[in-house]
Amino acid sequence: MNLPPQSSFIKVVKEASGILRAPQRVPRLLQKFVADGFRASFESRHLYSYTGTERESLKTLDSLIHWVADAQRPDGGIAAYYSLLSGYSASYPEVTGYLIPTLHDFAAATGSHSAAAMAARATRWLLALQMPAGAFPSGLQGSELRPSVFNTGQILQGLIRAHIETRRSEILSSAVSAGDWLLDVQQPDGSWSGAATYQNQPHSYYSMVAWSLAQLSEHTRSTQYGLAAEKNLDFVLAGIRPSGWVDGINLRGHPTYLHFIAYALQGALECAILRQRPDAIDRVAHSAWILLRKFETQKFLFGSYQKDFKPGSRSACLTGNAQMSCVWLRLFEITGDLRYLNAALKMNELLKQLVPLRGRSGIRGGVSGSYPIWGRYQPLRYISWGCKFLADSLLLEGRLMRSLESAAPENLPCAS
Repeated sequence: MNLPPQSSFIKVVKEASGILRAPQRVPRLLQKFVADGFRASFESRHLYSYTGTERESLKTLDSLIHWVADAQRPDGGIAAYYSLLSGYSASYPEVTGYLIPTLHDFAAATGSHSAAAMAARATRWLLALQMPAGAFPSGLQGSELRPSVFNTGQILQGLIRAHIETRRSEILSSAVSAGDWLLDVQQPDGSWSGAATYQNQPHSYYSMVAWSLAQLSEHTRSTQYGLAAEKNLDFVLAGIRPSGWVDGINLRGHPTYLHFIAYALQGALECAILRQRPDAIDRVAHSAWILLRKFETQKFLFGSYQKDFKPGSRSACLTGNAQMSCVWLRLFEITGDLRYLNAALKMNELLKQLVPLRGRSGIRGGVSGSYPIWGRYQPLRYISWGCKFLADSLLLEGRLMRSLESAAPENLPCAS
């Protein structure tokens, strides 16, 4: 997620000028802070106790997609976030792009015509944003017109899925143009750097772009995209330490949030699966296992980490948690190791407790950047990419559980 993370409560307060749109009256907001603070202090044992929520995964999933529907702007793009101070942001191309596969997956799983229609609207909007060279812009809609490697990669995921669903030639042409641009600006070592990257630096979490190129190679049967994906995969693998830590995330001026660690692992894992690289799968699995053991023993994951997984921010980064659940579920799918499934199910139970089922539009069904909500990562905001990754995890959980149930032998009658 290239949107620069907000670093403090004060920085977010500066978004406000006067009494802001979608007003949360200040006394009510302060009351909420106090109430959440007491809950964080006195109920943390319950939060991380792995107890069931009595809330079905499908009900939570439905509420997440409803949040995305409310966040879809008139132009067809999805807002980056809903701020308690300033309401909905403008449409955000990056997240709109990688929400398209999630919406189509939800439609396939539930028969939702509205989710498919949302994906179609988002696709039309994105097609209109593409630059002549094939890139897509960085930032929120209307903020700037600088090409972005990361945004282009995430939008590429959406274009590929949109073409699979519709077979419209202009969508495939757009996807190929985006892929060609990514190849043109890739460095010889497989990384991306320069003016089209965040803070002009190479980042190991751009493995998410490699995953998109691997998908494009699979979809078009063009080897050049797959080879470029593997070049970046090798660049990322070279930065994974024996401790499991991933070097090269490179967020100058920001902590290394779990969200970006999980990005690096998820992108590398999915790229490795598509490119049939068991060596890479093993390297990612080692890092994922380190985080799994921390979750199992400590009952939570820190919102950020320092080098070699030394603890950072204690407030939770909920998006990173959801992404790690996705990684663990995929590792279970390819290894059959039930410990990955066990950890992911526990994580999903934890996250379901934190999705509000009541409240106004923008809050209801949303995933906050941090828990508590004023934590360091995206404070006082419900964020669209949080909904995306938790929805992905619950959809994957549902698919795998159905597969397990169908494969299980029929119950035998007890001997009398």
